[in-house]
Amino acid sequence: MKKAIALFVILAAVLVAGCSVVERFKMAEQQYLETRVAKLLEEMPAETVEPVVTEEAKVVETEVVVDETVEAAEPTVEATEEPEVDETPVVTEEPAKKLTVEPTVVSFDPAVYLGTPNWVDEMEKPEFWVAGSDEFTSAVFENGAMTFKALSEIPGWRIATTEELSKVYMEAKVKMGACSGTDSYGLVFRVPKNVNYNQGYFFSVTCDGRYSLRLWNGLSGDNGKSVMLKNLTASDLINKGKDQTNRLGVATVGDSLILFINGEKVGELKDETYPSGFFGLFVNRDNTKDLTVFVNQVRYWTDPEIK
Repeated sequence: MKKAIALFVILAAVLVAGCSVVERFKMAEQQYLETRVAKLLEEMPAETVEPVVTEEAKVVETEVVVDETVEAAEPTVEATEEPEVDETPVVTEEPAKKLTVEPTVVSFDPAVYLGTPNWVDEMEKPEFWVAGSDEFTSAVFENGAMTFKALSEIPGWRIATTEELSKVYMEAKVKMGACSGTDSYGLVFRVPKNVNYNQGYFFSVTCDGRYSLRLWNGLSGDNGKSVMLKNLTASDLINKGKDQTNRLGVATVGDSLILFINGEKVGELKDETYPSGFFGLFVNRDNTKDLTVFVNQVRYWTDPEIK
């Protein structure tokens, strides 16, 4: 009520002063508002006024906020113009390669370097041998070998029914059965036919690993005559003992008699007593009753060039 009275007084004063109603009213209204605002501000308790954030400010603030959970984007690589490449090939001279010459392995085994033999017997059947038994030996062909057994303490042999040979390399592959000491077997060669195969050369190996060469003439005296051309000689080339196999070879060229064991030369002698003849196999027991050997293969090469 008091406020209404005051407003009325102000308006009356304006009218009395002779001012226009509108102008005076505006002035009074402005004065009243200023006074009222000041009064209200004095009466209001002090409050914390939060700053008003405009939408523009929010946008700016959002732009500067960085989310650390997001991985940094990979930098964008702008394509650049590649430089022109000179397509002219560059020829580089390689150093000359050093040629490596492999050494040639030379074999001194006649069975290797002489090539294909002129005659081979795989001992599967008695095609070139006399089978059966006599007072000295027995020969049976079985299981791809000639089973050759000594039936006497006197050496016994079998001669192959081939051509007469002079210049030749021959060899036999033989496996020894149960044996001991000087029990032996071997090749007999240059045996003249016209004397009942009772002369020739005997090349033997023993059970205990020795070899020898002797000349035999069964027509000399009452019991024949044996001459040792090579006494018993030990050799590491011999596979000695029971169930061991050896390959015995002999080359006869003129008066030269060249001995081989398992492809290795072990000796060379000269003798011209018997210049040619036939060949065969023999077995001689000294210690083992029914000494038995197994002949697996026999072969020869005619007119050999021995290294």
